[in-house]
Amino acid sequence: MLGDVAVAVHPEDKRYKALIGKKVFLPLSNREIPIIADDTVDPEFGTGAVKITPAHDQNDFEMGERHNLEFIQVIGFDGRITEAVPKAYQGPTVDEARAKVLEDLEANSFRRGEDDHEHSVGHCYKCGTVIQPLMKDQWFLSMRPLVEKAKKVIEAGDIQFTPSNSKRVLLQYLDNLRDWNLSRQIPWGIPIPAFQNIDNPDDWIFDSRVDRETIEVGGYTYKREEDTFDTWFSSGQWPFITTDYLEGGELSKFYPTDMMETGHDLLDRWVARMIMLGLYMTDKVPFKNVYMHGMVLDEHGQKMSKSKGNVINPMDIINKYGSDAFRLGIIASRSAGQNQAFSTTKVVAGRNFANKLWNIARFIEDRVGEKFKNRAPEPQTIADHWIIRELNTASEEIDRLLSDYRFAEATEVVYHTIWDNVADWYVEASKRQNNPGMLAWVLETSLKLAHLFAPFVTETIWETLQWDEGLLINETWPEPAQFHDIAAAEFEQLQKLVGEARFVAKELPGGRQTLLYEHDSLIGDNSELITHLAKLKEVKYVEQPRGLRLAVVNREAWLEADEKTLYEHQTRLEVRLAETRTFIETLEKRLINESYVKNAPAKVVEETRSQLIEQKELETRLERELEAL
Repeated sequence: MLGDVAVAVHPEDKRYKALIGKKVFLPLSNREIPIIADDTVDPEFGTGAVKITPAHDQNDFEMGERHNLEFIQVIGFDGRITEAVPKAYQGPTVDEARAKVLEDLEANSFRRGEDDHEHSVGHCYKCGTVIQPLMKDQWFLSMRPLVEKAKKVIEAGDIQFTPSNSKRVLLQYLDNLRDWNLSRQIPWGIPIPAFQNIDNPDDWIFDSRVDRETIEVGGYTYKREEDTFDTWFSSGQWPFITTDYLEGGELSKFYPTDMMETGHDLLDRWVARMIMLGLYMTDKVPFKNVYMHGMVLDEHGQKMSKSKGNVINPMDIINKYGSDAFRLGIIASRSAGQNQAFSTTKVVAGRNFANKLWNIARFIEDRVGEKFKNRAPEPQTIADHWIIRELNTASEEIDRLLSDYRFAEATEVVYHTIWDNVADWYVEASKRQNNPGMLAWVLETSLKLAHLFAPFVTETIWETLQWDEGLLINETWPEPAQFHDIAAAEFEQLQKLVGEARFVAKELPGGRQTLLYEHDSLIGDNSELITHLAKLKEVKYVEQPRGLRLAVVNREAWLEADEKTLYEHQTRLEVRLAETRTFIETLEKRLINESYVKNAPAKVVEETRSQLIEQKELETRLERELEAL
């Protein structure tokens, strides 16, 4: 109040329209101040009349400049009230003066009431003290020339952004960018190379001797500017400084860089400045691609901070689960530019994946033996042709996803290819054959695909291979191997049969089941493999099949069962299908509940979504089984 210089109202506010241009008496200060009209005033807020203190509020400062108002600084740099106010209020701290003002307003009957109002007040991030805006001479950088050049290259597509909407956000930021306040009143930082004549405050010179407090030039003494540069001014020059581009140093060939990766919250303060300063100094964009990652939040979706006590120490996670598990857990299900809660569950999944790699390696190394000499893979069975196709496809897909910076999806491909295809299917199928060359190739390829995401465990396993020398990190990306499409497709058909046989057999009484078939060469040629994979008692050819027909397209296969068993099985399926549909309905209600999705821990919401997918898959299988019955 002591620094108020005007009262502002909206120009169309009928209550005050006749008062615009008149003056009012400012209590306690014995001053008259004008009533002004400004479009930024909200007539619906409070009384619709706003007192203006340009020297101590950013919005009021701008209004003061628009209306050529007086700027009265009532708070000094020592945090105490200045001599610009009546003597009764000079000297105390802001809080003390505020209490004195309220007391005097009450004593003079100026205080008509009070209302609670929630608003944003800046606090020091270290000590929590309320920040008081003050006017001070600063150094500014004119931004419009830099902005226009930056917008031109961004709009032309000279820099690609991931996620792509970062381009739009950055252009909007540049359109609204004001001149840059470069100076900071902090003791530690890069000195501003400006010196002021101690006898003439308007005489400033540039000089690089910033290690000196004073210098002598032309018979005059100049004192170094005490302010330091904004840290983003030096950080904004990082690409061409670190590569020594301006001097043509050894690393200058790396400017412009291919990729700049940083947090999405630094798009404006860092990425934008690197582009503008890079273009100004080198006439080139500083990088060709920008990848913005999101923040890792705590397990409840809250930003980590020391004050909240929710910071997750990565070393604790690494010590418990391993560095590869931590890396896989961080990457999983994460999209560019999106904040996401940390998930211990995903780290555990990463640890299990590392263990799975070890188990695959132990099995294959034992089957291959110490005397094995590496050679090109020679597929002999339909399983061999199928795994070559799957690993070739995975290699191409991972390469494509990495080129598009879709790291989470690439991780998913690695995870499911190795866990599902290699471990669950091929390793099991290979227990019925002896083809060391194929086994060695499958292990090598799996390690190469996983190395980008789990470098430590894959490198360690590679060093145990008797037939390979050197480091895995020096190996090339897997080259596609030759296979037959028809043979690979046959194994895929066999997988569907085995999967259905497993699902149905575990529902039937009596332990291991017998599979019956007629006129089916795929089953006949691979009966031993089907028996092993489906964990059956036997696979038997019959001329008149009976029992429970398996719901597999183009397959003539049954699980042997009598009428009583079939009836009981059908009853169980109907009950189970009803229970599954009820559970699906419950899960769907949870997920359409905005309060649940917003307030429940991110880990719980994710588990609910996973459960819904699993239950819908189960519903489809149960419906198919009942249809077959």
